[in-house]
Amino acid sequence: MSRPLFEAVAEVGGRIERAPELLICLDFDGTLTPLQDEPSQVSLTPHMQRALRGLTDQPGLYLAVISGRERADLQGRLRMPGLIYAGNHGLEISGEGILFIEPTAAASSDLIKAFAEELRGRLQGIPGAFVENKGLTLSIHYRMVAESDTEQVRKLLHAALAGTDHPFQLACGNKVYDIRPRVYWNKGSAVGWIKEQLGKPDLLVVYVGDDVTDEDAFAALPDGITVKVGDPGETVAQYHLENQAEVRKFLEWLAEVWPRRRGQGSGIKGQQSRVRS
Repeated sequence: MSRPLFEAVAEVGGRIERAPELLICLDFDGTLTPLQDEPSQVSLTPHMQRALRGLTDQPGLYLAVISGRERADLQGRLRMPGLIYAGNHGLEISGEGILFIEPTAAASSDLIKAFAEELRGRLQGIPGAFVENKGLTLSIHYRMVAESDTEQVRKLLHAALAGTDHPFQLACGNKVYDIRPRVYWNKGSAVGWIKEQLGKPDLLVVYVGDDVTDEDAFAALPDGITVKVGDPGETVAQYHLENQAEVRKFLEWLAEVWPRRRGQGSGIKGQQSRVRS
């Protein structure tokens, strides 16, 4: 059962203190930024930007953003050197000296494009519904659709999937449907690949996410620190935070704690009261 992270700060801090190195993985929408009706308008607040920048140059600490957005979209919004960017739910990953594009997904890009056009035709009569082609995957957004029309969106989408012979799979997010090539790869797979490329088998992974797609990563990291943002519900994450403000406070705490983890008194234990306040 998930516990409030700030109530377990001594436990979390102790694990960080013992870690030789740290990989922090963060979702974007709903974790670093509030969910918006229009995804293209989403941006980091100045406070969140400072919190992230406080982690980017820390020795022995690696920072990855793993999102359903396109990798290029993430890079354009974050523009921070030293980050590892994983887009399309981990199907494409880049960082200093590393690059990965899942081969089956890459080979399916033309099929994805054609299916996007078909869906746009089917959904054009529903105000607020729109289809986003992200190269390797599709997102069907219905956050701005009237409640009375959401079931029609679902029916039209399922009808389109039933009528195609292409190997697509459907996943549900926060007011969004995701269409992906049928590949055995998810955010948990992406974290494993990143760890392998870093060549740091003993590093501790901290994963923070708000979406159902983050559950794959939570489940893949039984030895990590997993944090659900928002209502924990049925999550398999060990801890939870209420909102983006608490995520920012946690990141700021990490930025202060990590370089002092071997210190006397001013490190983990000295910061426990601050993170609760």
